[in-house]
Amino acid sequence: MSTFYEKYWKDKEILEDFHYKWLKIKQFIPKERGISLLDFGCGKGSVLEEILKLNPTLKTTGVDVSKQAIKYIKNRIPKQRFLAISEGKKLPFKTDSFDFITALDVLEHVYDTELVFSELARILKPGGKILITVPYYGLIKNLIITLFSFNFVYTPRTPHIRFYTKRSLLQEIKSAGLNPEKFGYYGRFYPIPRGMFCLAHK
Repeated sequence: MSTFYEKYWKDKEILEDFHYKWLKIKQFIPKERGISLLDFGCGKGSVLEEILKLNPTLKTTGVDVSKQAIKYIKNRIPKQRFLAISEGKKLPFKTDSFDFITALDVLEHVYDTELVFSELARILKPGGKILITVPYYGLIKNLIITLFSFNFVYTPRTPHIRFYTKRSLLQEIKSAGLNPEKFGYYGRFYPIPRGMFCLAHK
């Protein structure tokens, strides 16, 4: 998997849907001073740069399976902490380590989703919050995809290996012992939005 993402991040800078997604989710980034924040799947750091613009006092850590992306982001944001991680293994942090976690368009790329949700819940402090975004796949949207663009959306070359509905995303969040508090969509309009977000707390 890491080999694939070394190639994936070689020429990619920021996700195409970031700008209208950001309008919806930036309100949830903590404004308090000294908050510890983990960016799970930080890539090359474009999103984390925007997060730090909103609150420069954040103590941030970024992790990604791509060593190339981690090397890049260490030069891009030298005063923060970044680690390369291995897919399918526990995260290298103590229980209750972070006040806030972002997992933005990452979970659709994960094989062992049960482990990842469990680990993110473990390292989140009691009362801490996690902000998740994933592409949305619901009944009407799936019917349209099947009729008109199945091969485009489900091409074997897509990096997406998990496809979430609102129900399945909330089930995973609750199964990890997390409590959803805000949910919404972004991009286009319901029932065919591009993606969805959920803010949950421990």
